[in-house]
Amino acid sequence: MTHEPDDGPKLFSAQQLDAILRSSGRMIYYGATILLITTVGMLFVSTVISMLQVPEVGVLQTALTVLDRVLLIFIFVELLDTIGIVIREREIFADPFLLIGLIAVVRRILLVTAETGQVASPEEFQNLLIELGVLTALVIALAAALYFTWRTRRSPPEQEPENS
Repeated sequence: MTHEPDDGPKLFSAQQLDAILRSSGRMIYYGATILLITTVGMLFVSTVISMLQVPEVGVLQTALTVLDRVLLIFIFVELLDTIGIVIREREIFADPFLLIGLIAVVRRILLVTAETGQVASPEEFQNLLIELGVLTALVIALAAALYFTWRTRRSPPEQEPENS
């Protein structure tokens, strides 16, 4: 009678461990989704409160604050959409992250542009111009990456010509 060597007790099989990891990942994604939705709700409330403060703060400052918060809401919505894609497709795609980056850079450009009117010294103004130049280059790079990502994803696979 032959006995196979016993490696000791196994806690989980490979399939059970895989199922546990998938479930844990989904629970983390769901938790992150709840936190993002809560944050978007808080941003909406904060935006409405800011809009009510027009008489104290001024129209321009209120408009900049509202625009900043709306763009931040767009970033969170894109993150929510990305989580939905990851849960459904079980894959991570680059385009949502490029879009989030593009929105974040445009948001920063708007804030830097608003700051240029409050600059006290020529050095600060020069620093803001340099930052605007870098941000502009970043917008171009992200837009190009987004374009090429969409283009390669939508183009049909190339077929090799047949030899006759």
